Amino acid sequence: MRVQIQKENLAYGLSLVSRAVASRATNPILEHVLLATEEDKLRLAATDLELAITCVVDAHKVEEHGAAAVRARPFSELVQTLTESVFALTYESQSAMLQILAGNAKAQFKCMDVDEFPPLPVPEMDHAVRLDPEVFREIVDQVVFAAAKEEARPVLTGVSVRTRDGRLAFAATDGFRLAVRWVTLDGAAPEGWDFILPARSLKELDRIVAKTEAEVAIQPLAERRQVAFRTGAVDVLSQLIEGAYPNYEALIPSSANTRVLASKELFLQACRQAQIFTRERFNEAVRLVIQPGEEGPGMIQVIAQDEELGGTQVNVAAVVEGEAMTVGFNVRFLREALEAIPSGEVSLELIAPASPAVLRPVGRDDYVHIIMPMQIQ
Repeated sequence: MRVQIQKENLAYGLSLVSRAVASRATNPILEHVLLATEEDKLRLAATDLELAITCVVDAHKVEEHGAAAVRARPFSELVQTLTESVFALTYESQSAMLQILAGNAKAQFKCMDVDEFPPLPVPEMDHAVRLDPEVFREIVDQVVFAAAKEEARPVLTGVSVRTRDGRLAFAATDGFRLAVRWVTLDGAAPEGWDFILPARSLKELDRIVAKTEAEVAIQPLAERRQVAFRTGAVDVLSQLIEGAYPNYEALIPSSANTRVLASKELFLQACRQAQIFTRERFNEAVRLVIQPGEEGPGMIQVIAQDEELGGTQVNVAAVVEGEAMTVGFNVRFLREALEAIPSGEVSLELIAPASPAVLRPVGRDDYVHIIMPMQIQ
């Protein structure tokens, strides 16, 4: 392989695919990035067997086609130090050395046999669902944070993706909260989508979409238990999580005895202030006292107390319909839910102090967040 490449293009590709490079891998090839020429381009690929990222960048000039598997981290670090805008990569299979020539600088890397690199076929995306990049990034922001961090129940560390009634539903829960985002598709919705994506895969794809700013194509590969994504010149392959996801639709209450409409920003600011006084506690408990107005607007009192630090009470003006109620929540869960609400006004719906609370953006019907209450001493 002999190729001249722009530093900007190579560094861009490495910054994307390196997120899939395995750290402390039992198989050394998984610590490598694959470089392979294609016509007048260079394809970069990396995988840890759960996630694979492939990126195609323009080459300045391809003099001889070929491929090389080079250690990803030191190679990326070297590329960052080079000052030349264009430099040469040369790989000799007999010596298994990749040589970099950049002005007065010369470096060599010992490579592994490219045949040891796991095969990463280019997926067909003819029947993929395509999402606007802003919509996709909003989905990630609104859902992924609610997935479980612990792996006691592996399915809860993922995001459920289902098709229902012409809509695509993304949902995540850790057992204490649930976030669901629906997307109405322009064309016919695919039938039978029901799989669980690792939350990590969506986070990595979100980082990539922030750089490509291109639409996101999604295509399940049922025969391989994978899902393929494509955004711009980047392909992402993710393994699926095996298992049955909870029937979360049954957890969404259909009625409420108390409904509160409030400014999201004022409510969020009160929760952030309350969290200062709950960080030292295991449960991060905060009390909400919801009071209807006798003649005018009602109010939400956000109250946090700590025996050693002190406490805070913030009164947030609100429209309260129904019964007065006092209920406790994990304030971090409440803050993160409010941060995910996309509108300026939020609706909080309650049945009883011991029942799940529902948060919705006012004026939109494509997002819901449910939080389990806490007992407050």
